[in-house]
Amino acid sequence: MRFTPELMFMLPSAIFIDLCGLVLVIFGIDDFGIIDIIGILIFFPWLLLRGDSSPSIIDVREHMNAKKGMAGKIKTLFKDKKTKFLTPLLGELAPWIGGLGFFWTMSVIFNLEDKE
Repeated sequence: MRFTPELMFMLPSAIFIDLCGLVLVIFGIDDFGIIDIIGILIFFPWLLLRGDSSPSIIDVREHMNAKKGMAGKIKTLFKDKKTKFLTPLLGELAPWIGGLGFFWTMSVIFNLEDKE
C-alpha cells in the first residue's frame, strides 16, 4: 500500500469510526445507528468514485484461479463490485458485530491496495 492522500484521510477516519463503535459496545451504549449513517455518508461516495469501469483481463484470470484461502475470500468480499458496498453495510448494521468488527477499516484497507 502506497502513501496517498486517500490513505491519509480515509484510513484514519475509518479507524476513528470503528473505534467509536467499539467504545459504544464496551460501555453498552446504543447510538441508534448514527455512527453507521456517518460511515455510509463518508465511505459509500468514496467507494463509488473509486469504482472500476470493468474488470481487467488479469483480474478475471486471477478470479478464475480458484485456489484462494480464507484471506482471499475475505478480500473478495470487500473488493468485488457486487459486494464491496453490501459487506460493510451488513456488518456494521448487525447489532454487536458492527461494534466489534472493524468493517469500515477493512473496506478502506482492501480498496486502497495497489492494483498490479
